[in-house]
Amino acid sequence: MAEKQTPTSEPSSRWIWPFELKERLGEGGMGVVYRGRYVVKDIDVAVKMLPDDVTNPIVLARFEREVEVLKSLKHPNIVRSFGGVCEDKRQFYAMELMKGGSLEDQLQEKGRLPWEQVIDYARQMCAALDYLHKNGVIHRDLKPANFLLDDAGTIKLSDFGLASVIASRRITSAGKTAGTLLYMSPEQIRGGDITPQTDLYALGCVLFELLTGNPPFIGKSPASTMQMHCKSEVPRITTVAMDCPIALEKLVRKLLEKQAADRPADALSVARELNLVTSRVSVVNKPRAIDRETVASAASPSAHRQFKATQAYSSGPSVWQLGWPLLTCLVVIAGLLIWGIALSRSAKKAALAEQLLTTAVTSGEPAVRLHAIRALGKLPDVSDESIESVAQVLRRDNNELPLRVAAAKTLGQIGNRASEYSPVLHRLWKEDPSDVLRQESHRALENIQADAGSSATFWMTLLGVISIVGLAGYFLWSTIVRALIEESRSPHGARLSP
Repeated sequence: MAEKQTPTSEPSSRWIWPFELKERLGEGGMGVVYRGRYVVKDIDVAVKMLPDDVTNPIVLARFEREVEVLKSLKHPNIVRSFGGVCEDKRQFYAMELMKGGSLEDQLQEKGRLPWEQVIDYARQMCAALDYLHKNGVIHRDLKPANFLLDDAGTIKLSDFGLASVIASRRITSAGKTAGTLLYMSPEQIRGGDITPQTDLYALGCVLFELLTGNPPFIGKSPASTMQMHCKSEVPRITTVAMDCPIALEKLVRKLLEKQAADRPADALSVARELNLVTSRVSVVNKPRAIDRETVASAASPSAHRQFKATQAYSSGPSVWQLGWPLLTCLVVIAGLLIWGIALSRSAKKAALAEQLLTTAVTSGEPAVRLHAIRALGKLPDVSDESIESVAQVLRRDNNELPLRVAAAKTLGQIGNRASEYSPVLHRLWKEDPSDVLRQESHRALENIQADAGSSATFWMTLLGVISIVGLAGYFLWSTIVRALIEESRSPHGARLSP
């Protein structure tokens, strides 16, 4: 039978010097929270009264030491600590009062957050963690409820040093400790070393939940949740948040690596990756600006006068002699423009189709995924993100066989662009138990190798053609110019109009 949780008793006095307790704000797994007044500075604070069952002197001594360290931490993304004591069997922890709620509140209200807002919050989280870790502090209990918001929308991290207190409590009632398990790293579960990468794993869990509305691993019991953290593959974010950039999804998956050594080196590295995600998306979406200065200068009165003067001076050779090369150039330019417009429209349609198909690859319907995988192999130019999404299907052993066979065939159709995944195809060709998948992987390898050779031949041929055309054009133009110059110098070269 579950042991009953010891409640937090009400304080016998409204004074816990130097704090005056006011109204009760709420109660959680860490005890009752009061609005208080810090009389030294006459400001409102939040005072957390620790539960009465926290009596281990070693834990309490560690808690007091950590609170003293936290009092010295000053950062715009960290909730200010005003200290805490353990006296007269009362333990409390005072901190800056935040009036904007928590990220947990935002999730309950909105379900999930836009990826742009998640990146903004994540940058602030990384700034707080980078400052903490450089000062030798590991939070150990990151979760949406511990990220608070001020009135301006700034994220601030709270509840430092309380993980050791939580661990000392014998809480077995549902809902009190289960929340922490949703963000607990494999090394925490196994009782291993706690490092800054432990906080980065929890950060990955928090970002996953902000993007999708749910933590990455939710088991039917606490034991199954812990098992999933240690063994299960991270679900795809884009299955739920289809507009999430692939680069952001990859970063979250890297944060959720099972081994601490495989995660990013530090919070600062994560912040840099977040900036890269934003810059890549901005570059892709930013339209090319019109060069207004060039257009204005071309249409200026001085340019018009210069053109008229040049036209009046050029009265030597006949109109036809000068006109036919110009006419030829205009025809070529017009053809190139028409071809370029058609190519641009087809490229836009292909890009839109590719985006839709890449999203469909992660669909929950096998038939939709199969169609999307096959269709990607027929597009003329597929992006690296799309190739990666197809390769992910191939890598997963739990995917249905028709999907994996289609993925292997698509990589072969893509050709040399998919050469990065040749080792995966080679392993499947040699080791996979399915004859069909082995044969398709072998064919894909052959197609990739053949395309590499044909691509080189194509570019060499194209370079040769361009060189020949360029030389021929140069000699033709030189001949025409020389002939026109000689004719203009002859006695009958300059014809003056009467």
